[in-house]
Amino acid sequence: MSNSLKDQLLKAGLVKKQDVKKQPKKKAPQVAKKNRKKPSENTLRTQRQMLDKAKKDKKLNEQKRIEAEKKALFAQIKQLVNGSKVNRKDGEKSYNFTFGKKVKTIYVTDEQHAQLSKDQLVIIHLDNDVFELVPKVVATKITERDATRVVVNEQADSNPKEDDPYADYEIPDDLMW
Repeated sequence: MSNSLKDQLLKAGLVKKQDVKKQPKKKAPQVAKKNRKKPSENTLRTQRQMLDKAKKDKKLNEQKRIEAEKKALFAQIKQLVNGSKVNRKDGEKSYNFTFGKKVKTIYVTDEQHAQLSKDQLVIIHLDNDVFELVPKVVATKITERDATRVVVNEQADSNPKEDDPYADYEIPDDLMW
């Protein structure tokens, strides 16, 4: 069974030995490197679309990751505030502060007002105009996570400007405006 076709034809007497020797072996035609198929326009277009889609997906995943990090930071800040906020329930004295370009008012007790003036308590901004009072230590932890949540009550500068006509007058801490 391992006999080749030539051997089988010779044994059957269908061909002569001379005819078998004359026939050269035929090789499969080789395609020159220059004649190889170039990718079609459809293939190139499809590859470009796949690359564009991959870039868009990468950007979308990056945005989702950033959004998830923001949510995690806000959850940490909210947990810090809820764990250490000062109760303002009985506050009757108004405390005014600037938030952005607006003047906001919260009601605090006399003791809390004094602590705010001495910078022992800090106002923290949560979403939708929700403001809470927290101790200075907690405010520093919140500042590490997101500095925009801490409301900075701009006190009078200790270094007055040279052309300020009221530089000689000191602003009292308990000034109500």
